[in-house]
Amino acid sequence: MLFFNVFFRTLGFLSALLIFLVIINILLHFSNNIQKNQFVMTDGIESSDNIIGNINLNGPIFNNNKDVLSNNFYNYINPEQVKSYLEELKRIKVKVLLININSPGGTVSATAELEKILYEFKKETNTKVYFYTKEILASGGYWVATTADKIFASYGSIIGSIGVSGPSWFYYNKPISLSSGVFGQSIETKDGIEVFNQNAGEGKDLFNPYRRPKTDEIKHLQNIVDEVYNDFITKVSKSRKIEISNIKNNIGALIYSSNQAKKNFLVDDILSYETAIKLIIKENKFEDYKFYENKISNSFLGNLLVKIQDQTNNKYSFEKICRNLETNISVVFPVYLKDCWIKLFYLDLVF
Repeated sequence: MLFFNVFFRTLGFLSALLIFLVIINILLHFSNNIQKNQFVMTDGIESSDNIIGNINLNGPIFNNNKDVLSNNFYNYINPEQVKSYLEELKRIKVKVLLININSPGGTVSATAELEKILYEFKKETNTKVYFYTKEILASGGYWVATTADKIFASYGSIIGSIGVSGPSWFYYNKPISLSSGVFGQSIETKDGIEVFNQNAGEGKDLFNPYRRPKTDEIKHLQNIVDEVYNDFITKVSKSRKIEISNIKNNIGALIYSSNQAKKNFLVDDILSYETAIKLIIKENKFEDYKFYENKISNSFLGNLLVKIQDQTNNKYSFEKICRNLETNISVVFPVYLKDCWIKLFYLDLVF
């Protein structure tokens, strides 16, 4: 009798475990099928051939292909994800692409990659591309917008920062102690601490905060930043038909209100999102249309996994975004957002 009791209990447990695994497998299958189609029709007439695709993009631009959970949870713009969107829009055969973007910029490498992806899509499909921002289109975000046929902005949005910045080199003259507390790290300097580094190659310890930067090193870093800056203003000049001298001497790397941006020819018009869509329909002479938009909600399983993710790891991932931006040799990101904690607050508040 004892044997049968143990046998049936074990059988019951294994059966329950098997059912649980089957349910998980079904959920995974369902979740994967949902993720295959990233766009849904949200407006218009089903039978129309005049298809408008809309991609919603939010956050800084940088490459991060490894953190799947972070991709689902944190608002940043990954060029590879955008490329995936565009591949689906090719299959849908869109005639017009509207990119609804709010971005303060990002790393040069990721920004340039995203610009290339959009440019190649536009060239291959002969699709008209419009950019629209409700909040901020600055620095690397504006760089990417140079691929657009037209740029629209809402009233009160921030546009510009056509400039490039490299990482700051802090030199602590004769440090004697380092300490960390509630208010961050503190450093006392006078005479005393000797720093020993094992490096091979001139300038290998670049940004070592315990030695004064050399003149040729500063010049070398400035040349890198200037090279990227010249590429940036050339793109803006060609796209917006603004003289390079005007960009350098008058527009500069300042940020502008939407009204100021329009006066400087950085945007084509100041419109609400709904009005911008109506204008696009009118400009393209669509008698009817259908509107496809990328999904911004996660799958059921994705939401479940995000909810159980540890909050400490969430904070760590935000800090990783900051480090990615700050340690890059040059970034297209407004200087006023370069401090890590300011960016953390900004990302949490705006995006």
